[in-house]
Amino acid sequence: MKPYNYEFIQEEMKKYNSIIDELKLEGCSVCKDEISFKEADGYMCKINQEEIFTRIKLFKDNEFIMEISPREIQGSYHSIKFAKGKVGVVGLGLGYAVQEIAKNSRVDEIIVYEISEEIIDVYNRHFKDNPKIRIINKDAYKAEREKFDFFFVDIYGYEITSKVVEDYKKFNALHEIEEYTFWGVEHFLLSCKYDDLLWIFIPEIWVEMSKKAYESMDMCGLMKSYKPLDDELATSILMEFKPILNEL
Repeated sequence: MKPYNYEFIQEEMKKYNSIIDELKLEGCSVCKDEISFKEADGYMCKINQEEIFTRIKLFKDNEFIMEISPREIQGSYHSIKFAKGKVGVVGLGLGYAVQEIAKNSRVDEIIVYEISEEIIDVYNRHFKDNPKIRIINKDAYKAEREKFDFFFVDIYGYEITSKVVEDYKKFNALHEIEEYTFWGVEHFLLSCKYDDLLWIFIPEIWVEMSKKAYESMDMCGLMKSYKPLDDELATSILMEFKPILNEL
């Protein structure tokens, strides 16, 4: 079951490897390396397969930004599927999430906020114009107010910290947002204690996304390799969210 189905991950990796080339620009580069599925980081768990695949990595000023790999594909999957109407995305990266959201028939328009001109240049060298996608080269925190049906923040470099709470407050104050998600929301929620969740108003979309992620891991027989977030970290972030979410 997607996104943990092995064949699905293989096909996505092959597709994007055929589109994105290695390149080196001033201040920005795309590199590829080979790694086994078993060695690569997955989203919440690992794929126990020895087969080698080619990973695509993006660097800005020699700093790792993101990669197209199992964890990117798995961790973006439910935000891509739940997107609808007018969508806001913070963080362009190599364009995987944005390209896949644009294929969603429920999506009418995507506004992408990306502060780096170099990253936008890398994207434009690999993807044709899409009438659904509008990229704004601007600090997302200083953007003009918009009304969004769906908003996805993808700037955390595969790390979940209290910044997800800070950004939730900032972007919901800046824009009128119906449904808000961030990369890692399923991992965060599944790592929280059930007793703590009982007293907090959790957005329905977060619950649904987490439920589907859990079901997919279970159906693919991956629950034995599931790794929750550190207990103290998950609880701390949840307690920061508590007063904000309970005001909804």
